[in-house]
Amino acid sequence: MPSWHPACCRRVSMHKNLRTALAAASVAALTGGLLVATAAPSTAASAKYADDFNGDGYRDLAVSAPGTVVGGHDQAGAVVITYGSSSGLQSSRTQVVSQSSSGVPGASEDADRFGEATASGDFNNDGYADLAVGAPLEDTTAGSDSGAVTVLWGSSAGLVGGTALEIPPLGYVTGYGQVLTSGDFDGDGFDDDVAVSSYWDNSVFFYKGGTTKSSTLGGRTGFPATSLTEVISLAAGDVNADGIDDIVVGGHDSDSRELYKQSLYLGLGSSRPQYAGDVAHGQTAAVGDVDGDGYADIMTGHPWDQRSSLVGTSLGGNVSLTYGSASGRDTSRPIVTITQNTDGIPGASETNDNFGHAVALNDINGDGRADLVVGAPYESIGAAEATGSVTVIPGSAGGLATTAAYAYNQGSTGVPGAAEGGDYFGKAVALTDTNGDGMADLAVGASGENNMDGAVWSLKGRTSGLTTTGAVSFGAGTTGLPTSGWPEFGVWIAG
Repeated sequence: MPSWHPACCRRVSMHKNLRTALAAASVAALTGGLLVATAAPSTAASAKYADDFNGDGYRDLAVSAPGTVVGGHDQAGAVVITYGSSSGLQSSRTQVVSQSSSGVPGASEDADRFGEATASGDFNNDGYADLAVGAPLEDTTAGSDSGAVTVLWGSSAGLVGGTALEIPPLGYVTGYGQVLTSGDFDGDGFDDDVAVSSYWDNSVFFYKGGTTKSSTLGGRTGFPATSLTEVISLAAGDVNADGIDDIVVGGHDSDSRELYKQSLYLGLGSSRPQYAGDVAHGQTAAVGDVDGDGYADIMTGHPWDQRSSLVGTSLGGNVSLTYGSASGRDTSRPIVTITQNTDGIPGASETNDNFGHAVALNDINGDGRADLVVGAPYESIGAAEATGSVTVIPGSAGGLATTAAYAYNQGSTGVPGAAEGGDYFGKAVALTDTNGDGMADLAVGASGENNMDGAVWSLKGRTSGLTTTGAVSFGAGTTGLPTSGWPEFGVWIAG
């Protein structure tokens, strides 16, 4: 099962009555008109890519290292930007940003966990992608461990300076910025909006992209995910193909045995987003068009082992596909659940594999359909425990082609490094085209590499699928991060 570092242990559930009270307070604030601000529509040219921070035409990656020691402060946290190029990612083209960097609001302090979550988009529509960074244990005027979200601004020189987003005026807030995603939630054609959630609360807040670097961007609003008591994940994509990104909200439902639900909300551009039902159970989610029908599909990962108290679990973990349609979920097609015991999937379902801990969807082979990558960071390789692996399942007109699946670990031919216990290879996965050839490349994080220093791998996409030819890997020290403490470089990747 997933492990948590001491600074993250505050994710444990609070008493049901307290969480219910907090949810009620959120609803009151959300429906009381306190969270809405407006701004003039943008007339600037938005960035070509929502993850090109320096505007050079190549997509970049933001790799989190929230356990990094900064200025002697343990787990203050940092983010490493790995810039794309015609040859893909290069360890020599990186940038480290922390709260001690020039122009970044706040200060590096013990256990801030800056970088715990990130999301990219051109939030001020100046042609350069920006990065929203969560520091869920930051102390602010809103309270101890209230959390914070900082937007780092893109430029021709990369990320330069930042602005702290204004925390909504809730009666109680903790862990703000623990969960982030971005997309086009207002249908203006630009991925310039950011969604934020926090610990022990079921609220989702939206900051609309604007033309200024203000603390509310172009305006802020929000809604309560009434099907949940606590949000733990967010994923965005246009499920019903109406030109507006929808959002999949994952979290806890303590009123039933469905402890990890994933709920779909449509119509985010309106004042009251529409709850469109629950999709497959899971702790993680990704959105992409697997079968190429024009509707984005929803992939959920449920890494927990089978238990009587958890609905939807399997031995070693599973992933499930819910198809999209014009009405949201395609209820005419059954949910497809895949485990490592499914025909064609490499390996076998074993206790504590954590298959589904991380999921990503994008087009690896350029056929117009999203392919799936699944991380199983606790997979054992030979006698080495918790080494980790990733599985690739191609998309097809008929859905996920499990018989064409393949897998990688650090013992695979062409993958740099060696399979060692406690590496957690596959703790994070991301699919984005970093070399501009039109096919998504795979980034894999192994936050446990070298005693929790962490490392990242990049494998290039090809028409035949991923290739290990030219694969690169670099660790925390190579990027300039200090390796004292537990940096956890690669625990989260956005791009």
